[in-house]
Amino acid sequence: MNYIKLIFEKLSEDQIDILTALFSDENIHGMEQIESNMLVYFSESDFDENYINELIAPFEFTFSKEITVHENWNATWESNFEPITIGNVVGLRAHFHPKFENMLYDIEITPKMSFGTGHHETTQMMMEYLIETDCENKSVFDFGCGTGVLAIFAKLKGASNVIGIDNDAWSVENAIENCQKNNCSEVLISINDISTVQGPFDIIEANINLNILLFYMNKLKELLTPNGDLFLSGILIEDIPTIEKALIPLNLAVVSSKHMKTWASLHIKNYNL
Repeated sequence: MNYIKLIFEKLSEDQIDILTALFSDENIHGMEQIESNMLVYFSESDFDENYINELIAPFEFTFSKEITVHENWNATWESNFEPITIGNVVGLRAHFHPKFENMLYDIEITPKMSFGTGHHETTQMMMEYLIETDCENKSVFDFGCGTGVLAIFAKLKGASNVIGIDNDAWSVENAIENCQKNNCSEVLISINDISTVQGPFDIIEANINLNILLFYMNKLKELLTPNGDLFLSGILIEDIPTIEKALIPLNLAVVSSKHMKTWASLHIKNYNL
């Protein structure tokens, strides 16, 4: 299968964040940042250039376009995937990197084309929250699981029941493979819609984007145990007040936030006791 690669060049950090937010809810096969350039991949059959031009028009982005084959895309992605450590507790690496010897948790993530390798600020902050959270014997739901890295980490930290869903078949396949590689085959990954998910869960992780989070906030509340922990990411710092406003009628409250560059992650408690 061939893929369309869009190349956005010489971007500022703010522009990279805007592009990441714009495409995070689109039917893409991956995003890759190389220095100040952003690469966005679509399957050739799904690519609609008119729609893309409309999507980016308010921000006056321009791009060039190339056709790339599946195998070459994966090789390029993997060659640019570097190991990363978070909080001196967990190391994230690809299968071709040596194991971390000085980390409490060593997680192998074959990146392929799914979102969530740990390199993006939104994933790093979610990992930091999980480091701080007692997952022992907890039930965990990863909404928009991508590579499955958050679900895997929760399981490694002792969660008893972990499920993850994503609306992208490639991500689901990738997450299942990653779970198996990390001896976390008990984690249930599927392409099911959130409407089919049955709770309650002690911990919910959702690293998606503002509009999706707002749309499904009622459902996330429904799935959360009393006094449960909801971790949200994929939010721009400037959008925190919008999230806080949506939480008020649901008796949910932000108890802490993390900021990296222009991104925010929130720890929210369910006080509906």
